[in-house]
Amino acid sequence: MTESKSAVTPPVGQALNDIVKRVSETRFPLRTGDFEDARGAHAALTAELNDYVLPRINRSRTPFLIAVGGSTGAGKSTLVNSLVGRAVSPAGVRRPTTGNPVVIHNPADAKFFESEHYLPDLPRSSDPESAVPGVVMVADENIAPGTAILDCPDIDSISETNRALSRRTLLSADLWLFVTTANRYADAAPWALLKTAAARDTSVAIVLDRFPPEANREVRHHLSSLLSDAGLANSPIFSVAELELENGLLPHSAIYPIRSWISQVGAEGTSLERIRTRTLTGAVAALPARVRELADFAQSQEQAHAALAGSLEESFRSADAGLAEVFSDGRVLHGEVNARWQDFVGTGQLFRGLEPTMARMRDRISAAVTGKHDAATPLHVAILRSAAVSLREQAIAVVDDVNTEWRNTAAGAALIEDQAELRQVASDLEESVKAAVSAWSDDVNALVRDIGQGKKSKARILSFGVAGVCAVVEYAAFSDPQRPLGKQQSERQGAGVAVNLAETIFGESEAAGIIASIRQRFFDAATGIVRGCRTPFDNALRISAVPARQAGALRASGERLEVAL
Repeated sequence: MTESKSAVTPPVGQALNDIVKRVSETRFPLRTGDFEDARGAHAALTAELNDYVLPRINRSRTPFLIAVGGSTGAGKSTLVNSLVGRAVSPAGVRRPTTGNPVVIHNPADAKFFESEHYLPDLPRSSDPESAVPGVVMVADENIAPGTAILDCPDIDSISETNRALSRRTLLSADLWLFVTTANRYADAAPWALLKTAAARDTSVAIVLDRFPPEANREVRHHLSSLLSDAGLANSPIFSVAELELENGLLPHSAIYPIRSWISQVGAEGTSLERIRTRTLTGAVAALPARVRELADFAQSQEQAHAALAGSLEESFRSADAGLAEVFSDGRVLHGEVNARWQDFVGTGQLFRGLEPTMARMRDRISAAVTGKHDAATPLHVAILRSAAVSLREQAIAVVDDVNTEWRNTAAGAALIEDQAELRQVASDLEESVKAAVSAWSDDVNALVRDIGQGKKSKARILSFGVAGVCAVVEYAAFSDPQRPLGKQQSERQGAGVAVNLAETIFGESEAAGIIASIRQRFFDAATGIVRGCRTPFDNALRISAVPARQAGALRASGERLEVAL
């Protein structure tokens, strides 16, 4: 199109297409501290590309769009109605008055404002009073072909949706007609947008509405100074005195200068093209900085995700080391297990297995007559119970540790708040622990029985009893000689006795291998239980995964546009 050739060369067009692609692929799944700002910047940039830049680059001709914006109650809609010559946009005392953008266009230009070309995500309506969010389309023969007027929502509306939509619609226009009043022209909200207009070189005209004549000189002088400071020194200023409305419209004489100026801009092709080209060129030139800003937000997402993944990895790495320590330093042998071991050894049950056959038979007959029970079973049960308790504690501890680490970040705290399964261990942990410990016990029993099939150990295992041998090797398995044992002297002695007994039964070299194998089997089972607690956190990270290297891709696309420009 004529206006875009001067603003957009082929290299610029290619760079813009790359930016559009990269921006569309950018995601902000984590609620980081700058999440709201990031989403806002992303939405604003996406909207400007789709609503303003691309339509003017990809189409042969678009109507010259004049956006009428300003503060609540400034009189935007009244001005729009007066310029058109009839009530086309709601005006009154209700605030906010304009909830939906109203586009007044010549019937011949209707095709340019269809949903596939302009504000595509908003539905269309022809009812200015409609309460359904959308774009109100009003065709009017009084609007010159090739020109359209846009009545924007209030920039400082009490509705956040209206404020966002106001900014978006303003940025979709070629020229801003900014309406303010004598007592509100210095408010912060208008100047934040006017500075945006200056940064993208958008043409702006200011309308001072309901203006008291006695303040004309002073206010215009101050306003001119503010415009100059904001980079808008060449913006024309129009004054509209406070007058009685005629059928809801301003008198013709009050708006004649504005209407004449608009008509002149629209009639003079050179002037219109100059404004249109200037605005488009300025908008394109401002894109690299905005893309860099978005890249910074994207990098914040990448860093937050990496930090969460790193702390998760570290917590479970520490948990693995903790398991190796807990289940090999004799800690499981505390308390009841130690007491049962003393009882077990005190009965002489295993030692009697070393005595002559006749003495062993005498003791068994005596035990049957006196009703004495086997001390191996209570020891075995105590070992399993203590191991299960320790394993459950380790699982709970690692989940608590991840929770603590993640809650120290905004992104992690939000994930934990949103997903209850991250805040505590799974409800079936107790059953999983019991099943794992029970399966390990069965493995030990099967191992001892298999070894008992060989000639070398069969007689001793049979004479000692399988239950007793299992209890001995289980006790020995939780006291790795390569690690310091518990502080209690009885546990140190008990571990030594258990190892000696195992050596007596299996032989020194084979006993060491059996105990190490049993210890490793328990550690593998315990590791599986604890690592299972990681699954909800891994799922949370997977769902909130940040696209790889999106920050770098954005920066590269912005740099390509800068080079092309």
